[in-house]
Amino acid sequence: MDWQRELDELIESTMAFAKNVEPKPISDLTPVVRTAEQALAGTSKASPLPPAVTPVAWPKSERDEILQRVSNFRAHQEKMAREREDHYLQARARMLGTLSQCRPGRHSEEMPDGPKPPGRS
Repeated sequence: MDWQRELDELIESTMAFAKNVEPKPISDLTPVVRTAEQALAGTSKASPLPPAVTPVAWPKSERDEILQRVSNFRAHQEKMAREREDHYLQARARMLGTLSQCRPGRHSEEMPDGPKPPGRS
């Protein structure tokens, strides 16, 4: 098994290299420390919250949360009902406006007669 022998040689050479490496002491840390202190002095210790972030008002209990959710759901359903009613009224007004343009002699609220079967008058 050639790869095992190569692996063993690699481990041996790595161990020999690690023994020859000597750590070098850091000569002077004062410029680094001074730079870090200046950076920290520029920031305030208690940074205020940004204006876009507001604290969340959590419900006091699960019951309150359920009541709030039900209330929100009802409000949404009422809004949807109002929008549906408005859409109906707008569509009806368009339809009646189109009918009154087609048959000016008829009242706008009457529905037009459908097509008559052939042979009948």
